[in-house]
Amino acid sequence: MDVFSLRNELIDGYSAFARSFTHIGADDIRSQVDQAFASGRYWPQPLIQINPRFKPGKSIAEHVAASELHPGTQRIFQAGGEPLRLHRHQSEAIALARAGHSYVVTTGTGSGKSLCFFIPIVDAILRAKAEDPTPRTRAIVIYPMNALANSQLEELQKFLPGLTPPVTFARYTGQEREEVREQIRANPPDILLTNFMMLELLLTRQDALDREVIDHCADLRFLVLDELHTYRGRQGADVALLVRRVRQRLNAERLQCIGTSATMASEGSQEEKNRVVAEVAAKLFDAAIEPGDVITETLERATDPTRTADSVATELTEAITAGGFERLADAQLRGHPLAIWVETTLGLDFRDGKPVRAKPLTVDEAAVALATTSGLDREYCLTALQAFLLAAALPERERMPGRSDSPNPFFAFKLHQFLSGAATAYVTLEPPGTRAVVLEGQQYLPGSEDLKRLYPTYFCRDCGQEYHGVRQRVEGGAPVLLPRDIDDVTAIKDEDAADADSEGEQTGFFLVGPGDADFTFTGDLEDYPESWLETGAANTPRLKKTYRKLKAVPLRAAPDGVLGQGVPGYFLPGKFRFCLRCRAVHSVQGKDTNRLASLSAEGRSSATTVITTATLEWMQQQAGFAPHTRKLLAFTDNRQDAALQAGHFNDFIFVSLIRSAFFGALDAAPQGVADADLGERMVRALGFDRPIPPQADPSQTHLAEWLQERLDHFDMT
Repeated sequence: MDVFSLRNELIDGYSAFARSFTHIGADDIRSQVDQAFASGRYWPQPLIQINPRFKPGKSIAEHVAASELHPGTQRIFQAGGEPLRLHRHQSEAIALARAGHSYVVTTGTGSGKSLCFFIPIVDAILRAKAEDPTPRTRAIVIYPMNALANSQLEELQKFLPGLTPPVTFARYTGQEREEVREQIRANPPDILLTNFMMLELLLTRQDALDREVIDHCADLRFLVLDELHTYRGRQGADVALLVRRVRQRLNAERLQCIGTSATMASEGSQEEKNRVVAEVAAKLFDAAIEPGDVITETLERATDPTRTADSVATELTEAITAGGFERLADAQLRGHPLAIWVETTLGLDFRDGKPVRAKPLTVDEAAVALATTSGLDREYCLTALQAFLLAAALPERERMPGRSDSPNPFFAFKLHQFLSGAATAYVTLEPPGTRAVVLEGQQYLPGSEDLKRLYPTYFCRDCGQEYHGVRQRVEGGAPVLLPRDIDDVTAIKDEDAADADSEGEQTGFFLVGPGDADFTFTGDLEDYPESWLETGAANTPRLKKTYRKLKAVPLRAAPDGVLGQGVPGYFLPGKFRFCLRCRAVHSVQGKDTNRLASLSAEGRSSATTVITTATLEWMQQQAGFAPHTRKLLAFTDNRQDAALQAGHFNDFIFVSLIRSAFFGALDAAPQGVADADLGERMVRALGFDRPIPPQADPSQTHLAEWLQERLDHFDMT
């Protein structure tokens, strides 16, 4: 999988989407905006991060042999038919749990934090059930998002499959059907997966079913808070009180509290970080947690530990130009100069004599660093670095076909790509060709010796003419134009907003005179829409009374906003009703944001859908992708956002399906299609008229009737 290719495809699709909303007519504004987009400021170079190698601890079998785990754990926690080999931090968690301590695991993403609590919990449950087999819940695991609970449920099913595993578990998050909840009441699971809101409801509801579920948790042994860093501020206080209510309600005198987080404290030495984490956790759990109860990750080198980026600097040029990374075995990569440079530059940093994760660099920063060290061209180093990372991320059996069966990569790595929208352009009140454009919201032009205000700028959706949102008022005895956001309607007193308010402030838009031959507005009556005009007593045209207050007012405005000097232009009072360039007319109803566009107008759901679609399309084009691996995992903040996004996905796919069917029907009939035949031809274009194969499920393979029903209610316009 070439993740760099995916990144480029994704950025190309998103940038085209983000820039498709706005037409900018002015050359000088458009060129400055284009430069900002081309610089990648809204989709910067991705950060690259090497997945570290964790120092190994004992295997499950070794823990069992040392009587540190119940023998049953050896049959449960297996991979490939063999007991798991644990990382050192996982073995440390087992030791703290066996000692009866509450503790916090602060290892990085992908370090197996969940095993740091599930192995000790399963061990304790197996021992407890050997003494007292009475069904009851002995551990509650709390997740901040249901998606995490769902994911963890699937992981547990891998270790504890079947209908009657030796340790039972269930999810109780509010998304379960009534029969599932009844089953949990009748057969209390050993481990309950939930979220903090559901646990709060279990403690406070008067429903008989919920009361029985929580009653089965009496004398609770373990309470786990996953993603501990999410519980801060008011939510942190709520959860802290919840933990205390759990302890009291369940008479949990022997309760062990466990927290996990990849990001807690980020400043100071490791000892200082552990002290801060212990203090926060102790306050949250109302339990004794010392700095020694904070488990951190212990990393080790994958390459030759006696060599560093500095010691291999003279060998890098030859190693890079030789290439052939995709044919190197793990043993060769261990001593390869580029592998050593990558690990000690991008993967690990050495502080206090202990290897820790290095601060991520962008791909370009990494290429520049490699070029500086090797003396080679930056572009050449960028290409070589990407090729090396892709090769090192392959399992050895793919790099050495027929000579190795190892499924593990030598280096796994991640790309972190951040995306944002451009929002609004801010422009100075100066003549076209000399005005400045800034894309960050601020009051004055930075770096200017003279006082120059920045005005939010919007563009006619029909012709691209720019308009500045303004408020006209008197300050210090002088009339001025002040910047106004298009959604700032605090001064509006009626639906037209063309009149000044009680303080003499008037909202509207200001157009700096373009000065080109195509702009013909002069302010004469014939320049206004016919619907605004009427015939007066002397049989002469005049503006209707209701539109007189909307008449464009000629003004001169200086860069500091003071009126009476500076660039000539027109002030349009109130709502945007009439474009002075293309003469497009708008009614009083509706929002100005529907008439004037900012730089980007995409919503979060639309942006997410575009990103997702680009990713799925890219995967479909990759020959080496098995269909079942073409998956994308996304997280959102809450259930409401997830439901909104799911609906947006459904609508997007359905509209795409309809459009493809429409195109296919027309493409197959060059002579045209009668409207009465369109539905049937669209069904054929999608292949929904194919006969049902033997043993096929029509509800899955043939949706012709469903599609026809939807088409009958679909607005093709």
